[in-house]
Amino acid sequence: MNDEPQDPPGEAPQTGSGSEALNTKVYHSEIDPELKTKALEQMCAAIKGNGLKNDDVDITAYDGETLEFLAITELTLDTRLSTKRQAGKISGAMLVPNAGAFQGAVNKETHKIIHSLDVVERIRDAVLKRPDKGLCLEGVLIKLPFLHKDFVAHEPCNACGAKGKIPCPRCHGKGREPCPRCHARGSETCPTCGGRQYIQGANNQNQQCMRCNGTGRIGCTQCHEAREVPCSMCKAVGTMQCKQCNGHAWNSVLCLAEINPIAHYQIDRKTIPPQALEKLDLLGSNIQFHSNMQVVHRHKELEQERNDISIPYHIKVPMAHVMFMLKEKLEIPAFLFGTQAKLYDMPPFLEKIMGPGIKELKAAAMGQGDTASLVQKAGRYRTLQEILLATSKFGPKKALKIIAEKNPIGLSEDGTRKLVLMAYKAIGLLGKNPRMISIILGLTTAAGLFAAYWAVGKPALLPYLPHINNAVLMADATATLIALGAGYGLAKTYLKSAMKKSLESLFEK
Repeated sequence: MNDEPQDPPGEAPQTGSGSEALNTKVYHSEIDPELKTKALEQMCAAIKGNGLKNDDVDITAYDGETLEFLAITELTLDTRLSTKRQAGKISGAMLVPNAGAFQGAVNKETHKIIHSLDVVERIRDAVLKRPDKGLCLEGVLIKLPFLHKDFVAHEPCNACGAKGKIPCPRCHGKGREPCPRCHARGSETCPTCGGRQYIQGANNQNQQCMRCNGTGRIGCTQCHEAREVPCSMCKAVGTMQCKQCNGHAWNSVLCLAEINPIAHYQIDRKTIPPQALEKLDLLGSNIQFHSNMQVVHRHKELEQERNDISIPYHIKVPMAHVMFMLKEKLEIPAFLFGTQAKLYDMPPFLEKIMGPGIKELKAAAMGQGDTASLVQKAGRYRTLQEILLATSKFGPKKALKIIAEKNPIGLSEDGTRKLVLMAYKAIGLLGKNPRMISIILGLTTAAGLFAAYWAVGKPALLPYLPHINNAVLMADATATLIALGAGYGLAKTYLKSAMKKSLESLFEK
């Protein structure tokens, strides 16, 4: 344990190349006296309205220290490749010889990134602009679009032999195809005689067909006896545009390389005192708001020797072991940590100084005596009053969170849960009469609305209902649900308001 810091004040320790030296020091120091004042203010705020006064609190011991350590966020580049094929020669991306060269090109790009001081500084700036400033990140991928890179490889189209065209699959490049009308015979059945060679003449006698001269066939009207017609698929050209390259003769293989840093946070966990280490883990990246933190900037020559990207943080955290004395008889130890002088590791002292009020609340919850009088006596303690009001208004679950925020010290989690449960039971007993009134009010409202529907609403509504069997039943059901819902809502609102007024009247000074 050093009595004085070894480094001059305000100067960050230098870090060497290779793996960082995570130095940690704890030294006795005259930490800011304001922190002691803040600690006393927290204790005064905790006991306020809970049976003690500010004069009843004193600090009898205050052993201040400063924890100084180096933290490092190492950034390793992660590459994820996605490829797609597109027709034609695509420009605008980095050209590589072929698709097999993508990984090598990406490796070269990552090497350039790591050894470019400007890019490394830009990466650091982007990380430090995050709310967490890169602190306490382990295995977290940080997306930085400016590191993403597009690559492209141009490949001749195999389907068309890099010509952009292929022989027509129907005519095989001839440009002509067999006539579909005559099936390449050059002739077709005579439409006059239907191929019978004769037609019916005068006196129902057969007469030779004049159109086909008695042959039953005539020259094909489509191919004009040529037996072939221009190919309908290629329009007599003999070739067609290649579908794979859309006639470009080349295809492009596009590769999107998402190059993103993955963060790995390091501190020397072996040399940091366990109590302080526990608070560092608890605060996480919020340690930046509870410490004096500086980002270390290395010399450019040293940076160029590295094969990684890192952000060193020089962190100084004040801490102190504090002993409070309540009314000269109750000692309360605490651990002060951070520039906000937050107090940790304190026993549930509020449960001791509020002992009489807790007994009254417990008796009220168990129905032992006049519930209203017992709740009123318990409510003389500010924290118990807050528990009763929060439980009444929000219910036990939300009340737990509210009370923990209003009383950050002095109550244990288990103790708070028990107090909220007792308050919930006491409020249940206290609200018997308001609950009965709310039920009567709700039922009366629902019955009144339903009666009004049958007397006035339904007769007025019937002419407008469609003439189907279920229409009236659906209208009745809807009216019933609306009446019940209105009654329930009014009953709930009344009960909530009545309980609030009841409790507030008990706690009026």
